[in-house]
Amino acid sequence: MKNRVFTRFAAIAFVISASGCSVANYRTDDNASIVTSSVSASDVEVYSTDEIGKKYLVLGSVVASADAGTNSKISVDMLKEEAAKLGANGIINLRLAIDTGYMQSAIKSTGTAVIIEE
Repeated sequence: MKNRVFTRFAAIAFVISASGCSVANYRTDDNASIVTSSVSASDVEVYSTDEIGKKYLVLGSVVASADAGTNSKISVDMLKEEAAKLGANGIINLRLAIDTGYMQSAIKSTGTAVIIEE
């Protein structure tokens, strides 16, 4: 009996831990004339404010959440990947939120994907 309970608990714990990451991006059609190019996630610059000292064009919002413990880099890297999918080379207004769960902490990162003019 104890072995069955442990096996069920282990299976539930595995499913919960395996489904701990999520990402999303939102692009509006407000400006259909925006042409984006392919961007590598490693080239996406991240800023915690919208006053970056450069001109930029807003593409949309990006959100990522990861069961990352105390490592926010995982969530931010996922956010950069979502921004790159939109053709953005920057993220402004980065926000991080930490949610404490039963087994691990989830870190949610949000921001605005932009094309920074160079």
